[in-house]
Amino acid sequence: GKHVELPPVEGIIILNILSWGSGANPWGQEKEDQFSKPNHWDGMLEVVGVTGVVHLGQIQSGLRSAMRIAQGGHIKIHIHSDMPVQVDGEPWIQAPCEVVVLKSALKATMLKKMKGKMKRRNTEPFMAQVAASGSGTSPGLSIAVVSEQGESLNHNNEF
Repeated sequence: GKHVELPPVEGIIILNILSWGSGANPWGQEKEDQFSKPNHWDGMLEVVGVTGVVHLGQIQSGLRSAMRIAQGGHIKIHIHSDMPVQVDGEPWIQAPCEVVVLKSALKATMLKKMKGKMKRRNTEPFMAQVAASGSGTSPGLSIAVVSEQGESLNHNNEF
């Protein structure tokens, strides 16, 4: 990895997509510098800095972009004292530590619509059987599962 000294900033933002804070683009427009053009499939994270609340407002309104600091698939941040941190809208005070952000850990599974018709199963007789057996009256957790052969597999777990 490459050690990067932070410029004088009040905060840093790590982006895995170009949209941030209700649609703002802190990375800004493409320009000639040492950074490659970011996109959502490149396996890279973008790190930018902001100088304060006025700078954040300028980014939101499109007047300025944030300060480009780094790009990489593996970001390690050393926090030397208590500091406010926010991830996806959830704030907390972070004690001194080392934070590692991996692009590979940020992948999400998406659902895709399949072409053609889905095979539907008739579940009404099974649901009547579950209702008659009293499943769901346990103070713990009650799970009803249907096997591929249509057999009822009931599981009750107490927590």
